[in-house]
Amino acid sequence: MRCYRHIKHTTLLLCFFYVMLVCGAGGAETEKTGPVDMSFSGTMPLNDCVVFAVANSFEVKLAKLDLYIAETGLMYSEAAFDTFLSGGYSYSEDRRKRISSALSRYDYIGSYHAAMEKTLPTGTDVSIKFEDRRARLETDYAGIGFYHVPELTFNVEQPVGKNAFGFINRSGITLTALAIENAGLSEQDRIEALIAKVEKAYWNAVFQKRALEIYENILGKAKKLHDVNEKNYDIGIMEKVDFVASRANLSKREAEVIVAGNRYRRAEENLKLVMNMDEDLRVTPRGKLKLEHLKEDLADCLKISFGNRRDYKIAKRDIEITGLNVKVKSNSRWPEIDFVATAALNGLDADIQKAAREIPGADNPYYYVGVEFEIPIENKEAESEYLAAKLEKQKALIEIKDVERTIITEVGNSFRDVLTFESGLKYIRDAVVFQSEKLAEEEKRFNYGRSTTKNIIDYQQDLLRTELEEAQYLLDHSVARVDLERDMNVILAKYKDEL
Repeated sequence: MRCYRHIKHTTLLLCFFYVMLVCGAGGAETEKTGPVDMSFSGTMPLNDCVVFAVANSFEVKLAKLDLYIAETGLMYSEAAFDTFLSGGYSYSEDRRKRISSALSRYDYIGSYHAAMEKTLPTGTDVSIKFEDRRARLETDYAGIGFYHVPELTFNVEQPVGKNAFGFINRSGITLTALAIENAGLSEQDRIEALIAKVEKAYWNAVFQKRALEIYENILGKAKKLHDVNEKNYDIGIMEKVDFVASRANLSKREAEVIVAGNRYRRAEENLKLVMNMDEDLRVTPRGKLKLEHLKEDLADCLKISFGNRRDYKIAKRDIEITGLNVKVKSNSRWPEIDFVATAALNGLDADIQKAAREIPGADNPYYYVGVEFEIPIENKEAESEYLAAKLEKQKALIEIKDVERTIITEVGNSFRDVLTFESGLKYIRDAVVFQSEKLAEEEKRFNYGRSTTKNIIDYQQDLLRTELEEAQYLLDHSVARVDLERDMNVILAKYKDEL
């Protein structure tokens, strides 16, 4: 699922300019109207907030860097099959005294060589080396002029015991590749966790915006009530206690609007924080809290979860990793047995070109074939690593059972939370309707002089409380759906076209 790690540059660029144009203008307007003024009209839908957050989040950048670091491990494992080129040059001159005059008195030797070595996927070590020695020997009886001895050597070494046919080397690459796949899943999970955080912050901002609207609506009703009471008090048909009560109610509602406005601004700033948006920009959520009924039952949710949960996939892959590691450590206990073969051809002449032309003739071959072995007597290190690998596999088998149990519990709890708020919303919405009707009827009675200011204030308070509870239920329902989708690991798939 590499597509989740690469953000579409065009989408991000458009999103950035969109925020700069829309939200930047809103920020300038807010500075003029005050810290709690909600007249800003620039809005962003949830999808744009998510895209902006993923493109700018430090958490996402760190997750990607962690994955890139993990991916370098594959190159490190593949280094076992790297090709090496080596070479060198040396010169020696020896004029030390000899015991016998028949021995060389002066030795002049110059040598250079070049070699190439490589390990094949079969574990076979192959090498080829070319060397030329240019020497001159002098004795008391004769002097031998400079001569060249070029030599071409081939060497092959094949392990058949420990690391038989490259098993350990190839397994190391496989283990690293599996670990990188797990790292990729972890990266996706961190990105999805960020998206879930953005969604919750977004819906909380929507809730605070709705709460502010509710408080402003009740404030309007309180103003209307006080205007009526003020007129009645001026003409002397209302007691002062009722007039003072309506004025106190109006002051209380004005204070509530100020506090609600600040809560909304805080929610907006928290949303900007998880989006990593600049302080001088403003963002207003466009969405509305609404009820969305679940289409799946619990069995469907669990089936989707076991197919998508990244921790479950990681746990299954850990079993595969530990199982292969047991085989590797078991092979490491074997003795080292290597088949070795060497072949060499050389030439000899004072002229390097003539000496080199003698090599392909194969008139002066050298062959070596043998079996070399090394058997550890105690082998405690390999045995301890093998035992630890077996225990790690048992641990992985236990951990996947714990993950399975966790998935069942988390999905079940989130599923029931969603259903609970769905059921509760039906009744709280009925309560809002009844409270509205109750207040409307009491206002009619008040207009006919058959009710009191206190009743109107109490009924306004009842409606305010019930409407806020409805908004809270909707927020809890939205958050519960985010939690359920997070537990099912389906959030990232929702934005695959945008990310």
